[in-house]
Amino acid sequence: MQRWLYSFLIMAVAAPIVALIWGQQQEMAVFICSAIGLIPLAALIGQATENLEYYVGPIAGGLLNATFGNAPEIIIGIFALQQGLISVVKASITGSIISNALLVLGSSLALGGWRWGKQYFNARDAGQYSAMMVLAVAGLLIPTTGSLALKISTNIEAISVAISIILLLVYAMYLATHVFHIRSERRSPKRHRNAPQAESTENEEVEAVTGGLAPEERGTQKPPKLWLTALILFVATVGTAINSELLVGAIRPVTVQLGLSQVFIGVVIIPIIGNAAEHSSAVYIALRDHIDLSMAIAAGSSIQVATFVAPLLVLVSLLFTPSLSLVFQPLELVVLGLATILFALVSLDGESSWLAGVQLVAIYIMACVVFFFVPG
Repeated sequence: MQRWLYSFLIMAVAAPIVALIWGQQQEMAVFICSAIGLIPLAALIGQATENLEYYVGPIAGGLLNATFGNAPEIIIGIFALQQGLISVVKASITGSIISNALLVLGSSLALGGWRWGKQYFNARDAGQYSAMMVLAVAGLLIPTTGSLALKISTNIEAISVAISIILLLVYAMYLATHVFHIRSERRSPKRHRNAPQAESTENEEVEAVTGGLAPEERGTQKPPKLWLTALILFVATVGTAINSELLVGAIRPVTVQLGLSQVFIGVVIIPIIGNAAEHSSAVYIALRDHIDLSMAIAAGSSIQVATFVAPLLVLVSLLFTPSLSLVFQPLELVVLGLATILFALVSLDGESSWLAGVQLVAIYIMACVVFFFVPG
């Protein structure tokens, strides 16, 4: 986790205090404090799950990362479902995918290309990400198209549940493929023959993620003890739940005060809050000339939201009324489709430039302008 994010932890504590003392009179302050407080809490959850992988292995670590890595989006979604804010939940799902594919990747390509000129990545891996993103968008597009022919809400709900189960199964296979890939890389004879070079590359990647620790510091630094890591994960998850409930509870009065629509809150503000830690890491890594890792972060986050978070919320919503379906607004699907197409085009030749990043960010800003004027 980037060190500057720790300074925002005070806001995570301030939000429940403000809500307890002033209650309904300070919805705006509660909204701002809880929103900012969720940023370091999400980063702490991500760091704790990475540390746990050191103790439990890649398979269990991958499952933990899938579960807790998206904890802010899942928890915010559950509280929003509980309060009947279906439009906010749907907007946050599409907003997370759009912001990762356009804003995060675009910022990484623009800043990394500005510093290093052309940057290179593995076109084969990027192609696999593109295929998964197409599948994810198809899982959202097909129910919406089907709803035009089906007028009975129970059928739409059944279709959403069925497609959600399919998406979860595909995500499980996707996760298993990555675990097996890691194992095969570790057993590869070529890897052992090039051990010094591979170790050097890994050290550079670790340096990019950890914020530039010196080699000797990286060699001696180990993850915290298991009990301490588990405690940090528990406290951060509880703090996320508390601040998420406060944030969701303040959405309605804040949208009225500011004149914003709930769709804009869900598409723009909530995704930026939930993914701020990953956003900063992706940009920092791109500035270290590791654009392949930045692309993996942006694409992986989009894939997780579409194939794990969205179907999971659909299944959880069966406990509430009304339930969540995979039928989205045409505008959201158009932007999702554009994001997927642009991601595929950028990843075709295995190299990128700052101009490609500017183009992605420009599409994101244009989408935000339109969402800003969408009525609530």
